[in-house]
Amino acid sequence: MRAKVALVVMAVGFGLSLSLAAPAFGYATPVPVVTTSTSSIGAGGSLTVSGCNFVPNEPITITLQNSPSVVLATTTTDSSGCFSITVTIPSNTAPGTYTISAGGLAFTTITVTSLVPVIATTKPLAITGADIAALSGVGAIALALGGMLILTGRRRRTTGG
Repeated sequence: MRAKVALVVMAVGFGLSLSLAAPAFGYATPVPVVTTSTSSIGAGGSLTVSGCNFVPNEPITITLQNSPSVVLATTTTDSSGCFSITVTIPSNTAPGTYTISAGGLAFTTITVTSLVPVIATTKPLAITGADIAALSGVGAIALALGGMLILTGRRRRTTGG
């Protein structure tokens, strides 16, 4: 009987030692996440980059990773560890798939298409000089009246004399 009690005590002791050695489950630390307002954009276009789960009030550098990486912006997270900033993709970026990095901790991909078309604004031509059409018409009428007056004046002199 003592052997059975000793066996039970050993089994319980072994079980307790296993339960004490088991790892404790803690709360998972949130992983930083970054998102963009669009997944496809033309070179030279702008998009919003947002992120959360970063260290509060920490500076974050937003980069477009290619060869070489290009810094798009630097911002600071708010008191909850989030940020949102508008960035512009450089106009000389070749079309393709790129990774946007936020502080080197969170990543997302975007597709850069060809250049964003720039809509040219056309301005009216400058007016250089005066509109002489109306003035020319007045001058022609005055010339015609003057010529008629000269002709009628000569006729009166010849008949009266």
